[in-house]
Amino acid sequence: MTPHTSSLPDTAPASLPASPVTPVVAPHPAYRADIDGLRALAVLSVVLYHAFPARLPGGFAGVDIFFVISGFLIGSILIAGIEQGSFRFADFYARRVRRIFPALILVLAATMLFGWFALFPDEYKMLGTHVLAGAGFVSNFFLWSEVGYFDTAADTKPLLHLWSLGIEEQFYIVWPVLMWLAWRRGVSVLTLALSVLVLSFAINLAGVHKFPSATFYSPASRVWEMLFGTVLAYLSVHRIRLFVGARRDGHDHDHAGERTTLFELGSARVRNVASVAGVLLIVAALGLLRADRHFPGGWALLPVLGATLLIAAGPQALCNRLLLSNRVAVWFGLISYPLYLWHWPLLAFARIVESGLPSAKVRVCAVLAAVALAWLTYRLVERPLRGARGGGIKVAVLVAAMLALVAVAAAIYAGNGWPQRASVVDNALQQQDLVIVEDKANAAACKQRYGFASLYEYCLLDQPARDPTVLLIGDSHGYHLVAGLTRYYRSQGENLWYLGTRTPFLGMPDRGDGYQKATPMMLKLALETPGIKTVIVSTNVKLYTYNADGVALVAAMRETVRQLLAAGREVILVYDVPALDFEPRGCLRRAGVANSRTNIDCAMPRAVFDQNVAAHKPAWDALLKEFPQVQVFDTAAPLCDARRCHAMIGSTLMYRDNHHLSYRGDLYMGELFARQQLARQGK
Repeated sequence: MTPHTSSLPDTAPASLPASPVTPVVAPHPAYRADIDGLRALAVLSVVLYHAFPARLPGGFAGVDIFFVISGFLIGSILIAGIEQGSFRFADFYARRVRRIFPALILVLAATMLFGWFALFPDEYKMLGTHVLAGAGFVSNFFLWSEVGYFDTAADTKPLLHLWSLGIEEQFYIVWPVLMWLAWRRGVSVLTLALSVLVLSFAINLAGVHKFPSATFYSPASRVWEMLFGTVLAYLSVHRIRLFVGARRDGHDHDHAGERTTLFELGSARVRNVASVAGVLLIVAALGLLRADRHFPGGWALLPVLGATLLIAAGPQALCNRLLLSNRVAVWFGLISYPLYLWHWPLLAFARIVESGLPSAKVRVCAVLAAVALAWLTYRLVERPLRGARGGGIKVAVLVAAMLALVAVAAAIYAGNGWPQRASVVDNALQQQDLVIVEDKANAAACKQRYGFASLYEYCLLDQPARDPTVLLIGDSHGYHLVAGLTRYYRSQGENLWYLGTRTPFLGMPDRGDGYQKATPMMLKLALETPGIKTVIVSTNVKLYTYNADGVALVAAMRETVRQLLAAGREVILVYDVPALDFEPRGCLRRAGVANSRTNIDCAMPRAVFDQNVAAHKPAWDALLKEFPQVQVFDTAAPLCDARRCHAMIGSTLMYRDNHHLSYRGDLYMGELFARQQLARQGK
């Protein structure tokens, strides 16, 4: 999201062009106060959504408004410059550096500085990767592979918002080249823009349900929004009217037989209607859109068409003149870029320090601080560095500063978040509990032994040169027991084999999921691999009557257990850990932040857990009654008493997130499992 305010006066050509293919405007569009006001509407919508999502559930659509504005302003510059022969790639990208880099460098540096004091090593390491992605304008691709924009974990990523900046900069890198090549070959820029717009919108519609994260973050499925602005820019540069008139037959005696104008071509009435319609569409978007609806998809047409109509209506249209051009709106529009950059890190750090959603007072203070920082950034950093005077030196200094930030971010990543920082050493052992532990070398050896070639075929084998004797099969809730069970079975001379799956039951449809596609093969190995005496099944799946596919989960698990027993396997089912209603890292104080709070008792009410398994437990008990020879390892029991379910036992943090055991929690469960097995053997 980057504004492109021109310093040119608010003027327009005095006459229409003689030809529709020769631009008659300057290479830079005249300044329009109403576009700054539209920026204000966009950025304030996003800020309010991030601070108080319930108040403005569709506020995230402000980013889509920015996409249209960017497409219009940059499109106007490119079309006029290319067709007049005055466009130079070096000048264009130098202006982009002077416009984008100053505030971005400042915010990235401040984020890393505060992260030094506030973030645990795993968080600081992730911040390093996000700084690298932000500096390289590829944040959207990094986030694509992580959790979605609307997921809870996203709330604690201080640079999450840079995804939109990445898409815009990718547009600025690729689109000028395509336009220039099209113009050199005699292809109409309008034809090119419309063609790519239709293709991108089709990709958006086709992917929004099947591939929601990819569709949200991919430039291929978002560029149509900017091209709406570019098409409008083409019409504006060539003085082609967007709003056509309509005529009607005259019926009064003075004008009988004549055709009188109902709406004059581009008349004030038509522009006023367009302006009002644009506002109504944007208001509808802000009120109707929800985070749980597939977006962008067709829903994105609301803010995109609304912004397009407002820009096309012109600065003298009703809403543009009265609402968007007032001094307050224009002021917020001028600081919209630094305000967008500052607001999210402040809100995200507030959530991190408060170990959850901050109070309304804290969020209001964060927003006010963002406004103050945005104004200071605009006055003291942006304006001095944006001008063309001394442009070459400015660009060189800004590029050097960005490369220095990249070097620091790379060092943070390579140093695993710098765990030696004084602000984090106090509870270093507990911080390690927050990090997933993986033996990549063992996984590679296991996969090679069994010919597993894809990402979705995952396994671990304690002693890769020996045949397995015990199998642990399941999803990530099987993986978080590997270390403890491996330690026990190794002490008994056994060789534990772990097979990673999605839902480890027979007969489950895959619905295109690669992990579920690999699951039947792994269950076949559990049934047929010689030497396997014991199969342990561990999953977070709850035995409700049906899943989203309408498949009876109880029946699927019953059949899986039946076949394992028929194959002569001893079967152990793991009763899953409670899913916490808070993040366990909130149990740890952040020593670098004086007012850091902790979840003191680090526990949730037992009633929450009981409610979560209210439908699961009866089905589980019925299954065990049917197969009394099946053993149960209850991982919930040691974590819960009659009143509370605890994330910490003694000084050991048992969880690494709200539903996975930490490494030490894994070992703790392994010790309990060992006692249970030895007791069964009378040892």
